[in-house]
Amino acid sequence: MKIDLGYIGATVARNSTKMTSIHEIKNPLAGKQIEVIRNGEAYKITFSDEIKQVQGLMEMTVEEFFSKDINVQNADPSDIFSYRPQDQWLVFSQYLHESKYYDSLTDEELNKVESILQHITDGIDSLATYAGINLFGIKKQQLNSYEAHLELASSTAALQHFSDMFLSGDVKNGFDQLIQEYVRHNSKKVMNYQSVEEIFYAARAKLNPLNATLTYQQTRHLSMSNKLGKTVYTHDEIKSVIKNYQEMFKEIKNEADLFAVLLNAKEQLLEFVTKGISPMDPDYQLTKDFVTERSNDTFKRIENYWHILLKEK
Repeated sequence: MKIDLGYIGATVARNSTKMTSIHEIKNPLAGKQIEVIRNGEAYKITFSDEIKQVQGLMEMTVEEFFSKDINVQNADPSDIFSYRPQDQWLVFSQYLHESKYYDSLTDEELNKVESILQHITDGIDSLATYAGINLFGIKKQQLNSYEAHLELASSTAALQHFSDMFLSGDVKNGFDQLIQEYVRHNSKKVMNYQSVEEIFYAARAKLNPLNATLTYQQTRHLSMSNKLGKTVYTHDEIKSVIKNYQEMFKEIKNEADLFAVLLNAKEQLLEFVTKGISPMDPDYQLTKDFVTERSNDTFKRIENYWHILLKEK
């Protein structure tokens, strides 16, 4: 399969057999800030409602426009997902479109399938290195590394669940191969990934204490976050926790399974993150509460797309 930079979803493909101008997708672009490369330098462009104000874009085809995306400029030809790091669901959707899977679906069914795929990959999509062109992203808040580990495992299992539930024959075989490519692409990203907050904590933890007057709450938070910043996880530990998550999510067959898996995953995540802090440490419970609060949105998002999947049975 070769990436089609002009493909922006099966709904658009169905409704328009020929899209020759970027003018035709002006509404999704309005207000968006994108990062492109021109003459070897990166630039950021913000689109207004009047997209024609952006000189030269009116003459571009959709494919030409997306070819300017900084992510495309830095893509690895051997890694199809590197072309769509912020919208990886589009790779899966393009495959289903080219396999003619969508041909027998109604517009409502098609929209539902694409929505499921979009929600599944959205958390991992937020890890893209460059801002680039992102028309569809839902996730806004940056994931912490421990959330990224969880999202990789859950999204992989959810994609496989989707494949097992909706696909068959050669179409399923090809989709399953794409899932493996998705895993390879994102595994490389999460192994060394840290959020800006985590990078800050790690750097600050190396500094000598400052002679500053802090409140009790500030002192507790500083002590706790410094301990998190000093905690180092090996690649083997990261691989192990992701594998454990994957084994959990693979067992989901119904709502009861989902509830149990999410409960176990929360315990596993807290155990992983707090590995450098003793349960006897006065900051231990504070750390658990902090990590629980930080990862709450991720667990809600995961629960949401699994609910959607399980409802379709």
